[in-house]
Amino acid sequence: MAEDVAGPDGNEPIAAEQIRAQLDRVLASDIFRSAPQLTAFLSYVVEQALAGRAGELKGYTIAVEAFGRSADFDPQSDPIVRVEAGRLRKALNLYFAADGVRDPVRIAIPVGAYVPSFSWLAASGPESVAVLTNAERAAMPVAAPVRLRFYAGAAALLAALIGLATWHFSEIEPKAGAALSRGEALAPRPALSVAREQAASEPAAEPVTVAASLPVVAVVVAGDIADPAIEDATRLFMRHLVDTMARFDDLLVVKTPGTALRPEEGADYVLTLNTARAGDKVEGFVRLSTAKDGRIVWTTSGERSLAALGDGAELREMAQRLAIRLAQPYGILHADLRLATLPPATSCIYQALNVRRHMRAEDHLAARSCLDALIARDPEFHPAWSHLALLTTDEYASGLNVRSGSPLDRLLAAAVNAVRLAPVSARAHQAMMEAQFLRGMTEEALKSGREALARNPYDPDIMADLGARYVQLDRAAEGLPLLERAAALSNGRPSWYDVYLFLAAHLTGASKLAETQGALIKSDETPLGLIGRAVASAATDDRVDLAEVLRVLGQAEPLFALDSRLYLNRKGFSPAASDRILAAIGQVGLQPR
Repeated sequence: MAEDVAGPDGNEPIAAEQIRAQLDRVLASDIFRSAPQLTAFLSYVVEQALAGRAGELKGYTIAVEAFGRSADFDPQSDPIVRVEAGRLRKALNLYFAADGVRDPVRIAIPVGAYVPSFSWLAASGPESVAVLTNAERAAMPVAAPVRLRFYAGAAALLAALIGLATWHFSEIEPKAGAALSRGEALAPRPALSVAREQAASEPAAEPVTVAASLPVVAVVVAGDIADPAIEDATRLFMRHLVDTMARFDDLLVVKTPGTALRPEEGADYVLTLNTARAGDKVEGFVRLSTAKDGRIVWTTSGERSLAALGDGAELREMAQRLAIRLAQPYGILHADLRLATLPPATSCIYQALNVRRHMRAEDHLAARSCLDALIARDPEFHPAWSHLALLTTDEYASGLNVRSGSPLDRLLAAAVNAVRLAPVSARAHQAMMEAQFLRGMTEEALKSGREALARNPYDPDIMADLGARYVQLDRAAEGLPLLERAAALSNGRPSWYDVYLFLAAHLTGASKLAETQGALIKSDETPLGLIGRAVASAATDDRVDLAEVLRVLGQAEPLFALDSRLYLNRKGFSPAASDRILAAIGQVGLQPR
């Protein structure tokens, strides 16, 4: 016989029928529909609790009765229940933060146990209430309700204060022209329940000694500037430079330690600006060096007439171009850091970025393992969640190192974590765009992509990613200018920028640009590159090359040979865009599959 559950104040029980109705809502969600193991786990523990058998919910019984393990199952040698409990906690947190945010009853699996707890949405007491049988409630001492109400009130007050602080700080964004100090950039943020519970349910690779951080660049002005006009121009240049670099939130943190020649403690690089007047011109010198040993990484110089810098527009453009060259993915700092011995957090981020350059399975696996360990050690480090989401996109769309369970659910969970931990992060919104796009939430995805671009309008990777999504939706005219600008800004760009730029040019009839881009992708061996090359060969009526490209593509991607439309759909191409690509190939006699 099912037993009701004590309500938050002990006087408002939650009926078993209400709990079962809530369970049905949870299990019908996208998060659980494609996760049979989690469905079995949650269904079993809820029903056992309602039947008054909560005391029997141990690792062994769950493994045998819910997961079908044999009677000789050993919980010590097989951690399936502990691992799945961690996944279940994360899935429940994700559900109640999204689809189930207004559901009347909350279901949770407290850390350290497998007994579910339940609470009302509008509960004024603790967030979760453990299942108590009638006999257990009757056996409670008389003073227990008083103590429970006291602890409930204290917990509610603490939760309210934490919530108020979370809301306050999540609303604060850096002002234009101001950079985040290291302390601001690394200030502790409220941890997500998902993240905390993952850390509790998965063993950390090593003890946490220092919070994860990103490379820090200290921008300094060398020496005193006697000429007021030169000083004003220099300060304005530095302000625009710092503001632009600070937008690249997952690559580095920028500090401006005034005119100090010595960088503040903790800087990894020093970017030194030096200006001088030569007649009616201003000469500028920029040097990037390592803070530890002073090694010169990169230098540049130039001169402009003082009159040309008067209105500030040219100065701003110069500063932005310099900042983009330095801070963009695959830019100057990225190239230097790729050769350096990096702290674990920085290493993970750069490994993940490099995956998008070459799309090699071994690189993807190494980067994902690195991020998994990093998140276990420091679940509040938001760049790790963003890049884990982007790697999960590659897992789903390109079949790289496929894990059990739904990659789309894991992708959305990682993106949600990234956005919640850093609502002002451009990379987090880019990750959300990918998650929504692959789930078919087209307009929401484009909105997230535009939000990412608004947060960092200087990042070629975000421009190219959003432009590619427009191409895949057969809206190439909207994606073409984004892809052109991304290619123009990024010298060390991945080949997929050029493939999508070629497709955009081809689909919009920009024949000269398509011809130029077609030549650039002629040696691209990635699956996406082979698709672009097939279209390019068909456009020039090169039957021999087309047949060879399709042969190589079919060998590398058997799904393309079996069902090319399904393959393109899995890559994210809409039916309309897929038909146009396949029709282009079919124009020289090859029928679309």
